[in-house]
Amino acid sequence: MKQILTTIQEKTSKILSLAILAGTIASCDSVLNYNEDCDIEYCVKFKYDYNMEEKDVFAEQVRTVTLYAFDDNNNLVYQNTDEGEPLGEGNYAMNVVGIDPSQYRLVVWAGLNDESFAVPLLYPNQSKIEELTVKTLRKQATRSASEDEKDQYIVENSLYSLWHGEVKKGPTTRSGRQQITNVSLVKNTNTIHVIVAQVNQSNGPITKALTEETFQCAIYDDNGYMNYDNSLLEDNLLTYKPYNTKAEIVTTKAFSADNEPAKEYNGITSDLSVARLVKGQTPELTIRNSQTQEVLFHSDDLIKYFEEVDAEKYKDRNYSLQEYLDREDEYTIKIFVDEKLALIKTVIDVNDWIIQINDIEL
Repeated sequence: MKQILTTIQEKTSKILSLAILAGTIASCDSVLNYNEDCDIEYCVKFKYDYNMEEKDVFAEQVRTVTLYAFDDNNNLVYQNTDEGEPLGEGNYAMNVVGIDPSQYRLVVWAGLNDESFAVPLLYPNQSKIEELTVKTLRKQATRSASEDEKDQYIVENSLYSLWHGEVKKGPTTRSGRQQITNVSLVKNTNTIHVIVAQVNQSNGPITKALTEETFQCAIYDDNGYMNYDNSLLEDNLLTYKPYNTKAEIVTTKAFSADNEPAKEYNGITSDLSVARLVKGQTPELTIRNSQTQEVLFHSDDLIKYFEEVDAEKYKDRNYSLQEYLDREDEYTIKIFVDEKLALIKTVIDVNDWIIQINDIEL
């Protein structure tokens, strides 16, 4: 009798153990982590550390993000937008329902705003990847067709920050029930501060004072129309004009000896907001006398200045030119005039790097 009871107890114990094990396997929160048998939560996380600080500041800067997923035939199969304060949480990830994002080509535009950019309406199972373009909004000036193409399409507002990201069936990570696909972002908008500073080289009286109305500046580039892969599409020549102009004290070492500190001068700063700077483009900068329209300063290729800064100031980082242009989103260009408002042609200051004019062909 005792042997029979022992046998029954052993069988009961085995059944109970199997039941517990089955329950454990079925549980998604199991310490045994049998996630293959659980529902997977698909997520996409975004990172923006492709900047000069090399630090992820997605949570601090981005407040709207749109994800597009395309299949092998470039058909749109999924689209979703998240926005607002949740993006500022350090653990934010976009939940993706109905597809495994790691099996698709993902394109991301972050920062889209209808005050700065136009993007077509796309529809899943109808739209193709070639339809996904972003155009920088511009005003069209009233000009005759016979006039010069410049100043016909004008951007004179501060553009909202815009980012692009893309992965093609990217790798994933797992965290509990979550399968996470990661997308890194590149910033597509830049602020360029153009400063005219007055240097009294003779130490005599200032013959002509520099004011906010003395000069006007513009940057010209046909870089306002972006494709799904962040390449540039054919576009009109855009005239970027300042959205803000102010007088301020300018600090530079352009006229200091090697062992001397930076000096201060009166200056006028014009802030311009421009779309993505791309190697191979030739953005122009022109500064004119507001009354006479005489050209004070002209560069037919600003990229040359930025390349000089990249090659010298950041040579220890080994950035390619395009990587530098993508990581840097703020540029300061200082040119100098004398007490008579004549251009001092020897040096310019770009992002606190002094460039001798003779060093590069402008």
